Amino acid sequence: MNETWTIVGNCPMGCGQTLFVADGGYITCSFIRCARPTAVADLLEDRETEHIVQFDADTFTVRHPLRERLDDALLACELHEHIAGLDGPPVQPGRYRARAVGQRWTWEACAHDSH
Repeated sequence: MNETWTIVGNCPMGCGQTLFVADGGYITCSFIRCARPTAVADLLEDRETEHIVQFDADTFTVRHPLRERLDDALLACELHEHIAGLDGPPVQPGRYRARAVGQRWTWEACAHDSH
């Protein structure tokens, strides 16, 4: 028997309460016009739990870990402010995994795809 399990929660693409457990256990959106029905499954497959920072010559971008969405921790994250307050990039241009170690940040070069 092939059962369908409804998921409590909303599709991150804005479709509403349209999630269900599809074949293989993947959480999927049932809305036919969903731009990315596998968004939840894709997010859950991401193994990265640290900040990923892309440094370019004059700019930087921070990808925050999903856990920072809980309790609005993202709004209190000190990494962006720390980097913005530096005279320049702390490392050569590239992609880095940032980890807080005590009162400082460490930088580990990482591949472009961190899944």
